[in-house]
This record gives sequence, structure tokens and C-alpha cells, in this order.
Amino acid sequence: MSRVEGCENCRTHRADVVEPRVWEFVSGLLKDPERLHKGLQDMIKRERDGLRGDPDREAKAWAEKLADTDQKRARLQDMAAEGLIDFDELRAKLVALEETRDTARRELARLEARREQLAELERDRDTLIERYAGMVPEALDALVPEKRHRVYNLLKLRVNLSTDRALEVSGALGDVADVCETETLSRSSSTA
Repeated sequence: MSRVEGCENCRTHRADVVEPRVWEFVSGLLKDPERLHKGLQDMIKRERDGLRGDPDREAKAWAEKLADTDQKRARLQDMAAEGLIDFDELRAKLVALEETRDTARRELARLEARREQLAELERDRDTLIERYAGMVPEALDALVPEKRHRVYNLLKLRVNLSTDRALEVSGALGDVADVCETETLSRSSSTA
């Protein structure tokens, strides 16, 4: 059995049928700047809330841990040079310190990546609001597919067909809506 045969929802749907319904929904959001702004603010708040604890304090703690391991390493090497510990003990302690350093570096990189992601979301929010939400409805409706795709990317849009045959839109605004009715899509998909 192929992977497609095992899927309850394996039909494909024509983009020329589905995309206009998705764009109608998205452009409706863009034509309502207050709703768009609130949705984007909520999304950014969810991202901030996803950062456990205080990221600045956490980054400072990991940076201190990294500096501490450097100091311990130097002290251990001095102890070995003075003959206070043998080289096998030194090697074992240095391996443990290196693991701690690797963990600290990974955590610092993870925190930095989350900060960058949040900054990107804030830039995307500003771009959406400045560039698209301020457009007159006629200009918004006339956007070419490439510009629509840019909007979809800024919203981190995902469109899924649910098992009840409704299109579900999710992304930067969370799970926001069913875009079209089951009956309409079923009729359209029979021609796909």
C-alpha cells in the first residue's frame, strides 16, 4: 500500500479553485487593520510567552556558566602542572567541563534563535500593517500572485483540508478560520 492510499484525505485540489477562497479570507483580514493588528499582537504575545522565564536572565546565566567553565579549566590545568592531580583525573574533569560548555553554547544559540524569530515576527507584523493593510481594497484585490505569496509567507500561512472537507487556515494568527464551506469545496474537488 502506498502512502497516498493510506490517507483518508488523499485527493488533491486545484490551486485555481482553492487559492481565490484563501485570498478572499486573507484580504478580508488585511482590509480590517484593527483585526489584523490584534491578531498579530496576539501571535507575538504567544511567542513571547513561549520563551520560558526571562530570556535575558537565562542568557546571562548561561554566559556566566561558560565563563566559569573556562576558569575551572585553567585551575585544573594548573593543578595538573603542580602535580596535585594526575593526567587521567585531569582528562576526566576536562571532558565533563567540555560537556557543560557545549550545553551552555547550545542554550545560548537557542535563546538567540528565539530572539531572532521574535524580531522577525515583529518586522513581518510591521510590514503587513504598513505595506498591505493600508492599501485601498481595490489595490489589495489586484495584487499579483507573487505579492499574494509574499503576504502568505509573512503570515506563515498554512492551509489544510480537514476530513470534513473544509479548508482550514492557520499561521501567524493561529487557527483562524474555515475558509470555505464543505459543500462548495466538494463540488469544486470533483472537477479537480
